[in-house]
Amino acid sequence: MANPLAESAVQAIELDAWAKDVPSYIPFDKTLYGGFRNNATIVPVSNVTSAGGVTRPSFRVPMRLQAGAPITQGTGNGDSLGRGSGSQYGAFAVSPVFFYNVCEITYLARIATEGRKRGLFNVQAQELKNTYQQATQGLESLIQGDGTGTLDSIPSTATVNNGTGAGQALSSIVGLNNAFQFQDQQTVQVFTSGGVLRGAFPISYTDPVSQTIYSAQALPAGTTTTDLLVVAGASGAAGGSILGLQAWQLNSNTGTIGGLSRASYPGRLSTPTIDLAGKSVSTTTPYRMRVLMSRALGQDQAALKSGQFYCGQDQAMQISSLYLQMQVVNAARPNTGGATSPDLTPHDWSEQWGGFPVRVGMNATPGRIDLFTYSTWYMGETVPLELYDFGGGITMAPVPDITNGGYLTSVMFAYNACFNIVNSLVKAGCYITNAGGPTL
Repeated sequence: MANPLAESAVQAIELDAWAKDVPSYIPFDKTLYGGFRNNATIVPVSNVTSAGGVTRPSFRVPMRLQAGAPITQGTGNGDSLGRGSGSQYGAFAVSPVFFYNVCEITYLARIATEGRKRGLFNVQAQELKNTYQQATQGLESLIQGDGTGTLDSIPSTATVNNGTGAGQALSSIVGLNNAFQFQDQQTVQVFTSGGVLRGAFPISYTDPVSQTIYSAQALPAGTTTTDLLVVAGASGAAGGSILGLQAWQLNSNTGTIGGLSRASYPGRLSTPTIDLAGKSVSTTTPYRMRVLMSRALGQDQAALKSGQFYCGQDQAMQISSLYLQMQVVNAARPNTGGATSPDLTPHDWSEQWGGFPVRVGMNATPGRIDLFTYSTWYMGETVPLELYDFGGGITMAPVPDITNGGYLTSVMFAYNACFNIVNSLVKAGCYITNAGGPTL
């Protein structure tokens, strides 16, 4: 009987071939965090203290809040000048907030990938890069936020599947506003819309395409639409986390910002806003924003001479579409030499709108566009984003075995940062809400 040598008989001597690149499936963006880090005024600050029994914020930004010496009319014929008044001043007072990104690697994982003959890359060196990237992505999700540590609220149109799936998708929340706000293996807290903590759960995977986050565990009991998803460690209260862009750019005369009551200075600590109520932006929208900012500060205010738009890809597409609607094509001499139809869609988004640069961020709130100027913003920094020092310059430490004593055969390192941001002139800006977006 014939017995040919089949492929199954030589599998033991076949050589494995590997692709040269190792692609990352992890969503990443650091648009706004990088913008503030590079353009805002960096101020070294200490930590908050309670010396003498009085809690003292470590970072103060003064401003003139009320004018004085108003004009009056008289006769000049021996009449009274009247009593005078002067400007009133105040100061925002904030304290820095600590953030950590910790990575743990086992001894076997490290030695099994040391050297070119053992692994495609050194896992410890690669994870140092990966963890730094995760740290900047995490800060990006908070620096555009409202100061509570809230990453997203569960929309009324979302679907909450609690314990109805399997494996890494045992639970899921489908239809978030922006799943780019979350990270794989991140623990998030769930608060009711009224601020009551339901509990926490770890995210297994994020899927910004379908606006879904998954978990291999059950969600806290009662998790439902309108609940808030908050970063671990934050209280969920106003001012309980980094005071992000939306904390300062807020049209309101209630609540506090930077330790000051908005009600005590009506109209002064409120940022102009435009509610488009579902309508799309137009070519005149930047003019509307500029008019409101001029009304707030006068057209000679230096802060209005420069500006920066910040929005998500939904509004970047709407802004860029304004050009597509207005461009003129010379049909007699198309840019392809006449052989084919010309390309009417430029490759990238519009870089400017209304004369100001447009910065597009993946973490931006859909339907929102912010106009602000970096010149009025400060970053009070106690610790820049860097590797955590366990002492004596040591940045890697063994992991204690809290169950049996001794140490585990693994090491850990962490990136940490401690800072907060302040807008010294909250009226030098304007923001749009509820702007119509494209259907994707």
